[in-house]
Formats: sequence, structure tokens, C-alpha cells
Amino acid sequence: MEQKELPSLRSELYDKDYYRKSLPGIEYLNRTDVVDPVIEETIHFGGIKAGDHVLDFGTGRGTLPIALARRNCTALGVDFSQDAIDFAREYVKRFPQDIQNRVEFRRMEMSEFNLENQFDVIVFNQVYEHLHDWELEILIPKFKRALKPTGTLVISTPNLNYIRYLYPLKRILELPFKIVKEISRLLRRKSKHASSLSAFLKEIFKIAYPESEHTLLHINLQTPRSIRRFLERQGFQVYVECVDRHKNLLSLFMRSWWGETIWLSGKPLR
Repeated sequence: MEQKELPSLRSELYDKDYYRKSLPGIEYLNRTDVVDPVIEETIHFGGIKAGDHVLDFGTGRGTLPIALARRNCTALGVDFSQDAIDFAREYVKRFPQDIQNRVEFRRMEMSEFNLENQFDVIVFNQVYEHLHDWELEILIPKFKRALKPTGTLVISTPNLNYIRYLYPLKRILELPFKIVKEISRLLRRKSKHASSLSAFLKEIFKIAYPESEHTLLHINLQTPRSIRRFLERQGFQVYVECVDRHKNLLSLFMRSWWGETIWLSGKPLR
């Protein structure tokens, strides 16, 4: 029996409020003196260098193409949300004309993406988890065709192992300190969860990874092994590494497979 394809997430879900409030990274928009760590990680895993032509697929606010243009790359940012493209086109106006000249933003549906042999690097940051497998099976081969023969596909996506195992484990180990802290807040009348006993206990024993408007749109979470296998089936030679910026000992010991973010670099096999 043929499996029915699940519907794509609608572009209307990615509206102005999503880019102004929900999408992570907004704290870096007005801080030109501070570089978003995601940008540095993208450059590292993508091997991006000055002069490269880069595609940022699912560009969101457009911060990555602008950052790359400041490093003497040319960059195309595409997104299926018109609100994203409007935000990016307005945001880039804050930068000098020579930066603007090296950046382009286009609204583009997946079906319209049919470029070939153009890009040194294609970036697919925090987008994989918003697409179903059937969509990725269409899109990833298009990325392969759009890359130059020596090009690189770089992907970042949340790690399902972190959400399932490492985050809850850290919360459990922190429980004694959490109890002391919340009781101290209650005695000082600074607790935000003192409306009822159930609310107070729920905050103390909150173990599961927190949901938000942003994470509710994550419909396809992966482990390092599963995403590696998927990309290998699509004809890529794959390198996978997990990154976890938390400094506690548990994260340091477990990050190889349970780190918060999966980073993947893929070279097309011709």
C-alpha cells in the first residue's frame, strides 16, 4: 500500500511575527560587534572562503548571506516565505553598498529551484527539520545538481538524541539545585510559579525539552546516524559532527552523538 504524503507546512506559518519574535538569533540583529556562533560554524563546516558563491536555502532573516558578503563572498538567499524575503531585503539596507551588491534575495518555492552547477557551497541551516522526507527526496538531488563538482552542502539541524536523552538527563541531575532555587524564590516572593502548588511543582519537575512556537514547526527531527544515512542515499560523501555550546561536564562528555546541534558537510559523488 502506497504511503500518503503528508502536506507541506504552509508559508503563512512563517510570517512577520515569526521572524521578529520566534526565530532564534534575533539578539544578533543589532550587534555588529558580535558574530552569531551559527555563522562561524557554517563557515567552518562549509569550508567557506572569500570569493565563494554561496546559496543560503531557507535564508530567513538573511543574516548569513550578509555576513558572508562582508567576508567577500557573493551570496544568494532564497526562502518560500515572502515575509522572510521582505525582512532580509529591508535588513540588508543597513549595510554599505558594496555589501548589498554581493547579496541577492529571492522568494522561491522548492519546485522553482532548478539551478545547475553554480554554487561552491549550499547552506541548509535549521531547515531540514521543517520538511518531510518526501520533500527532502526532491530537494536534496536539486542541491546536488546546483553544486559545482567540488562544492559542499552544509546542513545544521536539531539533534533528536539531545531532545530525547541529554536535555532530560541534565534536568534530572540539576533537580536538587532547581528545588533549592525555586524554594528560595518563593520565600523571597519572586517566584513566577507561585499561583498554585501544581504550577510550582510543575516548574520544579519540568524535565522534557521545552516547546515553543518555533519548535512546534519541527516535523522531521533526526539523529546523526539517520541524517548521515539519508544523505548517503542521496549520493553524498558525508561528514557529521555534533556541536553543543553548553559548558557542563555532561555536554562535554556526550556531545559527540548527543550534542544539541547536528552539523553535516556533504560532497556530491559524481
